[in-house]
Amino acid sequence: LTVLFVFMAAQTTARSVYDEKKVGSFRRLLAAPMSKAALLGGKILPNLVTGLIQSAVIFAFGIFGLRLLGLTPATLGNDPLATVLVVVLVVLCSSALGILIAALARTEGQIGGLSVLLMWGMGLLGGCLIPLFILERFLGPIPMIVPHYWANRALVDLMVRGRGLADVTVEIAALLGFTVLFFAIGVWRFRFD
Repeated sequence: LTVLFVFMAAQTTARSVYDEKKVGSFRRLLAAPMSKAALLGGKILPNLVTGLIQSAVIFAFGIFGLRLLGLTPATLGNDPLATVLVVVLVVLCSSALGILIAALARTEGQIGGLSVLLMWGMGLLGGCLIPLFILERFLGPIPMIVPHYWANRALVDLMVRGRGLADVTVEIAALLGFTVLFFAIGVWRFRFD
């Protein structure tokens, strides 16, 4: 669920850009001596901070809250730094997706509709609602087309199976690839006027 919730924050990034364009402050930012990619990259930072706090709260509940409730607590696995790295990449990917949504949508309604469609569709296809082993059995390689799949696979390998950073390099590369792809298309398609 962490992956699903973090990706839902992509709508916040898209909405922030839309609101700034609507009130005219985005036009003033364009006058700053920076590239358009740097400007949009700066729009990622608030969602990055929010997503990291959101993830920390979810993991803290899984580790400490479940224990207080008498349930089996979650762990960060045998390589907690690898888990943190994957979470940071998931948040970055979500933020880059928000830039892409802002580039594609022209109205507030389109941002909401596109965000809901993408977040729930990719979440369902990527193993946020149905375990990956079931999806892979019925859908084969199709779930691999969404970043949620790679994020869930990495987190399961690290947190449940006790694997380390070297075991999730493919997943990390996929998340980086999706992040760069979303951001690049977002910058390319973004209307700066």
